[in-house]
Amino acid sequence: MKIKKLPVLLAMMTCSSIPFVFAVSSAQAADFTFSANFSNGYLAKGLFATKSDTPPSFSEINPNFPSVPFTTQFLQSTSLSIFDSTNTLLQSGSVVINGISTDAFLRLDYDSSLTANLPALNISTETPSQNPYYFIGNNVYSNSNPVPPGSTNYNLFLYDRTTDKYTFLGDTTNIKATHVPEPSSAISSLAFAAFGFGFAFKRRLNNRIKSNCLATNNL
Repeated sequence: MKIKKLPVLLAMMTCSSIPFVFAVSSAQAADFTFSANFSNGYLAKGLFATKSDTPPSFSEINPNFPSVPFTTQFLQSTSLSIFDSTNTLLQSGSVVINGISTDAFLRLDYDSSLTANLPALNISTETPSQNPYYFIGNNVYSNSNPVPPGSTNYNLFLYDRTTDKYTFLGDTTNIKATHVPEPSSAISSLAFAAFGFGFAFKRRLNNRIKSNCLATNNL
């Protein structure tokens, strides 16, 4: 009984001039990704997306330190994941979501003209429910003393906010962000192909059931 209803439904779609097309959608890809291998075998993988009209080079920093949350000027979202030497995920977190940062210490400088295009960085896995959490900063020495941004290696720490204890885990000399092109061309091609298939299918269907239009429109 259900199979017999299919021609009627298809006829209704055709006679009412509803185009038979596929809906193609995808999540917005991150603008940039980065990864870093630290001493002692730790690995960091991260991404950040920028807001519209963000310049080729920018500096994102809390304008009202230490107040949080704050509205970011350039970053739309961030994410950071930390892995151990066996590639086991230790923790992931996002401190910027929908243009709002919950990290008072957030610092991300991006300079498209530089090979090492993240000259200053302080980014973490901190979330309200995670303690301790991990952070990467090249504005903190391995002994946890603060220094001017970019004046030391990128150091990886585990920080316990309850005890205010910093545990140095490893360092690296370079972190480079890579731009991720939007998959617009692939999506457009797929959408065009889907539309072409749907249009041809509709035309063949229309030729076959044209005589049924009056009956189906009266249902």
